[in-house]
Amino acid sequence: MDRHGFGELVTDEQWERLTASAMTRRFARGEALLRQGEVGGGVHLMLNGRAKVVSIRADGSCVPLAFRTRGEMLGESVLAGAERPRNATVTALCPSTTAFLPADRFRRVVDELDLGSALWHSALMRQDEGDRLRVQQASLPADRRLPAALLHLASVMGEPLPAPVSEDGAPVTRGCLLGVPLAQSEIAGFAGMSRTSLHHAYTSLRERGVIRTGRQYVAILDLEALEALAAGDEPV
Repeated sequence: MDRHGFGELVTDEQWERLTASAMTRRFARGEALLRQGEVGGGVHLMLNGRAKVVSIRADGSCVPLAFRTRGEMLGESVLAGAERPRNATVTALCPSTTAFLPADRFRRVVDELDLGSALWHSALMRQDEGDRLRVQQASLPADRRLPAALLHLASVMGEPLPAPVSEDGAPVTRGCLLGVPLAQSEIAGFAGMSRTSLHHAYTSLRERGVIRTGRQYVAILDLEALEALAAGDEPV
């Protein structure tokens, strides 16, 4: 099974040694793995499941920042100092399992396995991801924001859909399923859109045959068309 983020930067042997020295923790859907403002004590490595990262505003509203899956590291800000409070809340989107290592043990194992460069590369990947999402929310025209947001979610959490085939047996399109419980308000916040704009964008994509939506899922029926729309082009 593929790993993402920090997990894709290490070998299978290194990953096994990291997780073997950890405590296994299980979280139900909707349960918080980390809470904003709390002082962190260690690092979670996601073994399976999916989670959302949100920032909680002073008025209590939540702004989705990112989504995480297998292989990702959570709570790494604790490595900057034991008294550093968490800057976001991480909640399980489905039953999820992590390998938890106290900060000191994580540092020791990273040194033993010579994973300093992987840790640094992972931090740069997170920074690049955040920069791309901020640019997407601030500068993309409204009609490109939902396609771009769905493509990002597909890259992190999408499950391949069987592609329809032509008469000669060749696949016609690529598709994937986003089967995670995200409210439309959360997707709107992540895409930098109002709920009204999101509704219109969903309707347009459904009418084009690019997506199909249902209770707690979005099926992307044509990834190539979605990529073209996100880039500002008309699908072929």
